[in-house]
Amino acid sequence: MRNTRSMTVAAAGAVLALGLTACGGGQTEAGGGGDGGSNEPLQMWARAATAPQSQALVDAWNEAHDRPVELTVVPTDNYLQKVGVAAGSNELPCLMASDVVYMPNFLQQNLFQDITDRVESLEFADVLAPGHINLATQDGAVYGVPHNVSVSVISQNDVLLEQAGIDPGARLESLEQLAENAAAVSALGDDITGLYYTGNNAGSISFTHFPAIWASGGQALNEDGTESLLDSPEAVGVFDAFNRMDAEGISSESVRDESGATRNDVFATGNVGYMIGSSVIGAVPESDTLVIGVQGIPGVDGGRSAFVGGDAIGISASCDDPDGAWEFLAWTLSEEAQVDVFAQQGWLTVRADLAGNEYAAEDPRIVTLNELVGEGDTPKALNYGQTFNDPNGPALTAFRDALFGDDAAAALETHNGAITASLGG
Repeated sequence: MRNTRSMTVAAAGAVLALGLTACGGGQTEAGGGGDGGSNEPLQMWARAATAPQSQALVDAWNEAHDRPVELTVVPTDNYLQKVGVAAGSNELPCLMASDVVYMPNFLQQNLFQDITDRVESLEFADVLAPGHINLATQDGAVYGVPHNVSVSVISQNDVLLEQAGIDPGARLESLEQLAENAAAVSALGDDITGLYYTGNNAGSISFTHFPAIWASGGQALNEDGTESLLDSPEAVGVFDAFNRMDAEGISSESVRDESGATRNDVFATGNVGYMIGSSVIGAVPESDTLVIGVQGIPGVDGGRSAFVGGDAIGISASCDDPDGAWEFLAWTLSEEAQVDVFAQQGWLTVRADLAGNEYAAEDPRIVTLNELVGEGDTPKALNYGQTFNDPNGPALTAFRDALFGDDAAAALETHNGAITASLGG
């Protein structure tokens, strides 16, 4: 997954170490605010990992509007540090996108302006990606909107499923059914793997396994992200199901060493029945031996969910032309931008009401992914990065012990306190 979502914890520390405060004073030239209503370009920052989507929106806007937006693409691993330095000197751009999991950190440091009334005035406010809105909300006030989205999903090889006597169009109803189907695929031959996922990257594991907890009716973290609930019955049930799939040889042994770097390559061989991770549509070529289908991630006994990643965007505290900045943000959420810019290029929409738009309707798999944006969630925690994305954080050992050890419940109970401590609880 979320190799694209990871930012270094050292960079996060740099932001916090600066002791950033509200930057609501005068706008410097570098901030790109300018005089309201002027034609001075609005400045925007986005991280390199999601630059294509940002650039496409900016290009389409600039082609149709007099007031241009100038996009600066920042290397993903340097983004937090650059934001911290600019905030300290009140030189943030008017428009600032961020990996959505870091929005709570930015809100705590007062880096964005309150846009609650503006968002609520949108006719489609209630269909914006809920996970993104939640992470961009603090004390009931909204400070950002979805900019682009990605979802965790089960990718399947319909060719192998049919060979195993499984209807590829049937929805997976539970983790038990996933295990049964994956076992049937594995039985096709020694070179065939029933299930594959990233098992040596905590950020990826949270991306793929948290949705199963949500679909089971549980939560991975408490509401304010300060306590781990990974020792709950729902979480234990999820990890126990995957533990049994590992013990029974249903999932590949190489899952234990997979960091995410070769995950898509493994699936591209055509020898994997099911793979959990980011969608591979458009990233992995299909062939006579590989026809890709998609499924939401089921819970232990039913339901389905997804981890909704991507970027949120807001108007920085440095910006002295919030009206101009909001005009651009509102347009990016419009049907024109979401359909004619995003959907036309095969990207997911941030609005649930556009899930079946004219371009997505040409490929039912894209409709499913769009639907999962509205059904999925995004965990909210100030210390999410250091806890789950940092390879030295406590989550990786906990996850690996629960997935590949002798007792998933005991492993989660043993490590849950360390995860809570890292979250700040």
